[in-house]
Amino acid sequence: MSTRKTVLLTGGRAPATLELARLFHQAGHRVIVAESARHHLCQGSRAVSRSYRVPSPRQQSEGYIQALQRIMEQEKVDMLLPTCEEIFYVSRGLNGLLEKGRVLTEGLEILRPLHDKWSFQQLAKQAGAAVPLTRKVETEEQLREALKHSSRQVVLKPVFSRFASRIRIVTDPRSAALGKLPAVSKQEPWLVQDFIKGRQICSYAVAHEGRLALYADYETSYTAGQGATIHFSYANHFKVKDFVHRFVHGQQFSGQIAFDFIEGETGELYVIECNPRLTSGIHLFADQPAATAAFFGTQSELFVPHGNHPSMLGIAMMAYGLPAVRSSADGRRFLQDFRSARDVVWSRTDPFPFLQQVRMLTDLAMQSRKTGKSMMECSTSDIEWNGEA
Repeated sequence: MSTRKTVLLTGGRAPATLELARLFHQAGHRVIVAESARHHLCQGSRAVSRSYRVPSPRQQSEGYIQALQRIMEQEKVDMLLPTCEEIFYVSRGLNGLLEKGRVLTEGLEILRPLHDKWSFQQLAKQAGAAVPLTRKVETEEQLREALKHSSRQVVLKPVFSRFASRIRIVTDPRSAALGKLPAVSKQEPWLVQDFIKGRQICSYAVAHEGRLALYADYETSYTAGQGATIHFSYANHFKVKDFVHRFVHGQQFSGQIAFDFIEGETGELYVIECNPRLTSGIHLFADQPAATAAFFGTQSELFVPHGNHPSMLGIAMMAYGLPAVRSSADGRRFLQDFRSARDVVWSRTDPFPFLQQVRMLTDLAMQSRKTGKSMMECSTSDIEWNGEA
């Protein structure tokens, strides 16, 4: 009996999805991609057998699910694996999709409280984790009051957001309470959270019914703006791994799940937020096709990265990491980190996605100029989910 499977990936725009496609291809599986963007990284990749353009999950939710159903039936898909924020729309249409094949995600009733930064704080505390002091505000008056009563540096962020694209770090909350503040409402609540100074660590895992099948964690040393990590190196942090294991087991969770942490200056680990989807942690498994067994749940032991080979988003490192250099010591460190890391998009055997980046960035620049939003915000505008019914 053949072990070759047909896997349908969504979110072909993401470098992490490209990494996953290459891993499944290396493992001998057939990879199909469904993406709503006109240009995306997986388009033209030698790891992908066929790429479909589908309606926007955010703007045409029903049409998106129907398109995925047709692809699953036509291509005889064994497993649908959503990767980016379109996972919430896949989750909402899960019942119909399951009629066509296996789908690696929980239902929306499970994913929503994980994506909601306020609800997740409560779940993390229930799991015995330390979390920063956090207040939820739904009116401008509540926001000003929270700032007036803050005696230390705080972070402001929407309950639903991604890549830290809308985060504000407020060093003097009492003075900020007198100035212009972000628009908050019951429909779009924000959080006022104590700022924790320390080391930022991220984790990524795949689980089946509460059992970890794949796991990695990495320290954040370079970021795009205040959020997305662009340089990855396996940290193997015991406290992080212990929390992930306990949380996944307690929730009896199935699917992909990622967490952000801050290790304070005294060593205490704070859980910040959760992303129940694919993240950049997958880059730590490059050229380890055996890792794909974790997605099917066919291996008995936990799969972790082999070795510690740094990876990076090369263009992002030049755009964000290089301008952050402030001293000769910073410059030497950046040069060493850049030289030692593998660019996650570039591959000698699969070069087209590297060139495709230019078309993607051009499209995003045009969208940014037209809408007045940042390129990062434009990159998710058609797939993001902010808790809508």
